[in-house]
Parts: sequence; C-alpha cells; structure tokens
Amino acid sequence: MGASISSSRMSKDAAAARLSTDNKQALATFLESPQEEGFSAYLRRYLTSTDDDKALAQQNLAHLLSDDRFIQTDAMYALAGLGADKPSSLEAFVECVCQAAMKRFWNGQAGQLSADGWLATWVLTRPKGALLQVYGNSECQKQQLLKHNSLGITMAGLDDESSSKHLEEWLADAALPGHVSADAWRVWWQHSAEFHELMCLALSHTLYPGQPGSAADAGFVRLPRIAEHNLRGPQLDSAHTSDLLSPATGWALSRELPQEARLNWARMYSSKYDGRSWSTFKKAIERRGSLLVLVREMPDEGCAPRVFGTYIDNDLTRNPGWRGSSLNLLFTIHPGDKLPPGPVVYRTTGFNDHYQYFNYATKTLPNGFGVGGQLEHFGLWIDSGFTNGHSNAAATFDSQPLSTRTEFTIDAVEAWLVRPTQRLDSDDEEGAQKSAVESNPEAAAMLEMANRTMYSKQLPLPTADMETN
Repeated sequence: MGASISSSRMSKDAAAARLSTDNKQALATFLESPQEEGFSAYLRRYLTSTDDDKALAQQNLAHLLSDDRFIQTDAMYALAGLGADKPSSLEAFVECVCQAAMKRFWNGQAGQLSADGWLATWVLTRPKGALLQVYGNSECQKQQLLKHNSLGITMAGLDDESSSKHLEEWLADAALPGHVSADAWRVWWQHSAEFHELMCLALSHTLYPGQPGSAADAGFVRLPRIAEHNLRGPQLDSAHTSDLLSPATGWALSRELPQEARLNWARMYSSKYDGRSWSTFKKAIERRGSLLVLVREMPDEGCAPRVFGTYIDNDLTRNPGWRGSSLNLLFTIHPGDKLPPGPVVYRTTGFNDHYQYFNYATKTLPNGFGVGGQLEHFGLWIDSGFTNGHSNAAATFDSQPLSTRTEFTIDAVEAWLVRPTQRLDSDDEEGAQKSAVESNPEAAAMLEMANRTMYSKQLPLPTADMETN
C-alpha cells in the first residue's frame, strides 16, 4: 500500500515549547472530559495512544499544528487512523471532521439551516487535478507518482467520462478501511486547502467547546497557512431559518464572498414564509445591499432538483439596463448526479458588464430579475410572474446552465442580506429629484441600446417654479 509514514518527530520538550498556554489548558481539559464519539474519538485516540502521558499528548498535538509540512502531514495521517492495526476509512474520518467543523463555523447555529450530505464527497474530490494525475495512470505509473509526489505532468486526453471513472476509483479506496496509503494521503492532504480549513475548525470545536469566536480569539486552534478570515462563520438572525441554505452550502459560498459580506446574514425573503409574490420579493431586495439569492427548481422527471443562485454585490435598483459589479457570482449546487457533488461557482470574466438586471412595470422590456447573459437569454432569470425562470450559458461568467433544464419552474426562493447598503439616507428620499431620463426608464434603455447620446440625462424635470419663470 505504499511507503510508511516517516518517523520524523520533534522531542517532547520541543513540542511543549511550541504550544501556547491556551493550547495546553485546552488539551488538559479535553483529556479529562468524558469519552465522545465522532471526531473527538479520533483525536483522543491519536493524542493518548495507549497511555495517559500528558507530555506525549502535547507532543502529538504539536505535530498536528507544526509548520513543518512533512511532520504535519504524517501526524494527520496518524490522526485519521489510516495506518493503524485496525485502520479507519478516509471517508468516515472526513465525515466526522466535516460535522465538527460545521458546528464550529456556524457557532452552534447550524440547526437553523437545512441538512445535506454532499460535503464529505466534495472535499474528497476537491484536489481533482492531483487525483486524476495519479488515478489516470497505469498502476506502475501511479505508484511512481505517489512515491515521488510528481504531479507536474499534463494529463492529455482525459475526458469527462474517464475523469468520473478515476474519481470513483479514488472514492472507492477512500470508503474502504486501509485502502488509502501513506503516499496517497500525502498527495490528497497537500492539495486539499479546503480540508485544512475544516480540520482547523474541527480541532477548535473539539478542544475549545462552547467558545465561538474568530480566529483571532484564544478559543481557536491555528494551523499554518490558513486564511483566518475563512474560519469565521456569519452570525445568523436567530429568528430566521432556511430551507435552501445548508451549513455546508453556506460555508462553501461564504468562502467566495468579500470579507465584509461574511459577518452577518439576515433572511429578507422566503417564498415559504413570506408567500410566493413578486411584489413582496422585490420590496425585500430592492436597495438593500449585497444579497445572496437562492432558487430551488421544481423536480423534473429523472433529475433531482437543484438549488442555484447568485451573489449580488451592489444594490438592486430598478433600471431597464445592465448594472452591478464584477464581484457578482453565479453558483449551482450539484445534488450528486454528477461527480463531484456540491457547489460550482462562476466568477465574472470581463467579457461584458451584464452583471445584474432588475426591472418591473414596463411594457416593452423584460420585467424581472436577471444576472449575466443577454436580455431574454440570462445566466439566471426570475420572471416577475414569479412562477418560471430560465438559465442559459452566459459569457459574462463563462457559466453553464445552472438548472437541470434551461426553462425551469420555481419551487422556492430565498434572499439573504449579507452586507447592508452603504448609501446615504438622503438617497432613500422619495422626493429626491429625478432627471428627465430617469423618470422615463424605458425610453432611456432604448436610447442606451441604440448608442444614442442622452443629452437630457442631467436635466431635471420641470417644476411649477420653473414653469412660472
């Protein structure tokens, strides 16, 4: 099954010196606590081995937190129990890590969100390129690549079908105890940035239970080369729950957002709780700030329904033209009908500036909410009838259709405010004077599409005082 884990270890005295006082106190409390299942059981077994030597436990914990890549990789392999006399499966270990990590990331709020089971498989297949360069070769070549960790070659001629086959082979190995060698573990661990974050969260949840906070707080275990802002979950409005946003989905999407949009999330609209109404929906999202909008399609025969949506960075304001920011995103959550399951996120390409479209109460232009693509062929479209929508491939994001079919029927919609608007209060005044063009948005849009100069764009509408003069 490949080379064994190296015996490179730091001394007990050196290990103790590397741990902070908080780490040592947390470790002592953990070792004295009652036995638990899940990730806690893995950690206890690794730290204490067959005796109760606290110095050994400190040494083992220091190996997990080491900034020496080789020591840490070998220690994590031992923690997973993959090379033990009675080895575990990598899949079972990853599932336990994910469960503990989500509890910490959401600071105990995960119960407010819907459940899903794709996260472990998604994490296992995230270093797809590295895995395919190993599993896409013959057994002899595979062992050579694992031995030398040579992943710089190019895999030519590996189509989607072949990729799925090789990923399935990897997942089959991960599901069986003792079938992931030390060398295969090294390849996977060293290319799994997301799992490093989850491990940090799981260790923090287990060693510092009941101490939510940011990575800058004492109640956090720090691993090297981890972006600390990725370890803090948004604070949810305790009065609001979600049927579309799961702990795993929320974690994966939050990693893609600007840091300012990861702090506090409030549900502004839910078709389940607020009623299926375009009027209610548009009032909930217009001129609010940065938003996550999630849509679930009605199930189609033979296909599991998908959840998909968009992140909108700038205010949504009524306008029959394209507006918005290049920070906007499109995303879809694969339910597992294709490998790998989980979120696929599309960022803007610079091909055009068709970032967002929000329009209503016009006769000649589309009424509804759209992101990317072209008029009538949006990357994501919710019609103002609030029953149907569509999703096409969009050069704006280099995105594929988000839904299982281009035309879909809406099953549920949610909108979450992730960063309130920074507009001045005066911008909200209903009496704020509009220009002649702004008061006739349809005409303005037609002129803009025709590349005609709008000379009256800065001219205000005539007032009674102006007419008397």
